[in-house]
Amino acid sequence: MASPSTVPVPWPTPTRAPGTQQPRSIVLTPPKVTWRAVARQWLWSAVIAPFGGVHVEGEFNADGPCVVVANHGSHADTIAMMSASPTLMRVVTVAAQDYWFSTWLRRSLARGLLGAYPVRRTGEGAYEELRGILAHRVAESMSVLVFPEGTRSRDGHVGRFHSGAARLARDFGIPVLPVALVGSREMMPKKGGLPRYSPVEVRVGRPIMPSDDVAAVSQEARAQVVEMLRRPRRPAPVSDVYTVLRQAMSGRRGDLVMFTWGLADALFLPVPAELSQAWIGLTRPELMWRRGMVVVAGSVLGVATTYLLARVGLRPSALWATPSMEAAASRFLRPGAHGYWSQVLTSLPVSLLATESGRRGLPLAQVLVHAAGERTVRMAGVTIALMALEKPLGPITRQHYGRYLLTSAVALGATLRGALRRWGRR
Repeated sequence: MASPSTVPVPWPTPTRAPGTQQPRSIVLTPPKVTWRAVARQWLWSAVIAPFGGVHVEGEFNADGPCVVVANHGSHADTIAMMSASPTLMRVVTVAAQDYWFSTWLRRSLARGLLGAYPVRRTGEGAYEELRGILAHRVAESMSVLVFPEGTRSRDGHVGRFHSGAARLARDFGIPVLPVALVGSREMMPKKGGLPRYSPVEVRVGRPIMPSDDVAAVSQEARAQVVEMLRRPRRPAPVSDVYTVLRQAMSGRRGDLVMFTWGLADALFLPVPAELSQAWIGLTRPELMWRRGMVVVAGSVLGVATTYLLARVGLRPSALWATPSMEAAASRFLRPGAHGYWSQVLTSLPVSLLATESGRRGLPLAQVLVHAAGERTVRMAGVTIALMALEKPLGPITRQHYGRYLLTSAVALGATLRGALRRWGRR
């Protein structure tokens, strides 16, 4: 974000549409940063970040105001532009009066959060009215965002550019800056309901000097936008943490990690074996069923090991186990080994059940059969849930994997603490 004291970089050599002479600029004050511009950029950057965020290709040179023209396929277009454009530009936009200013809620959103000014789509004097409103803003070095197609595209095709943006540039004596928005229509299509994950690319073109030939300026701006839209889209961003874990979980090494997690859970680890799928298994979605069974195998071996140790009087100490937990394990197994199924919907560590099984001398074969069945059911339920959520939420998780791990770890800590308190009160 540029500061008011920053010396701006000059505009690159702009293309000039045919015209007799360059109109005189109405700009009266130098560019500056305001708290409103900063707040809007922070707000919309935070709003759009979970859905993929914004990546800028090219340079916004904010040494003076301009009329920014962009393709229009989504309500997310304005949000993306507010997030991507430098605060020094203090971009304001125009919005259809019959839609965005028809209710108090929409008017508050458009004016307060988007810095929008109303424009009538039809009727005499609409352009002159808009020009009069925006002239004061441009004189203060604010840039104007215009969607010259006039409405959102349904199919992504760039429609005809109306001449209003080029006329504003001519009357204000400021350049036209073409911008191509890629991915916003997939994020919020015109008839698509809730927002979806789709990183937005803001591709900045070459400034076009204002001219009396507004048709030529409009055509040049549209040609630049169409050309920029033809470029291949960048791959979806992926967290370095995700990349490292995915590489580490390849092949037999990944199987060994999952097996060891299941084994440790049944020996002493207070972290559920199923969590291995949520933290590590997600890095290899195509292997989740296989890896889930590997975790179950490790867990069953851990149950057998803990059982045998307890059978000879060596009782492994389960971390954070409370007397009430041990009493519950004894109560569950009083009827026999099928008491393992009581653990499906409880937070009781399986290691306590294995220890109690050995202490009671329950038949090992029955213990392993019931433990394997209960472990498989829990793992299958978690795997099905994660695979169902992976399709809509997978791209977001991969992009923010470090934050995802940290957030889930904090949630796990809070859950374990709450579980210990509940067991302690029993």
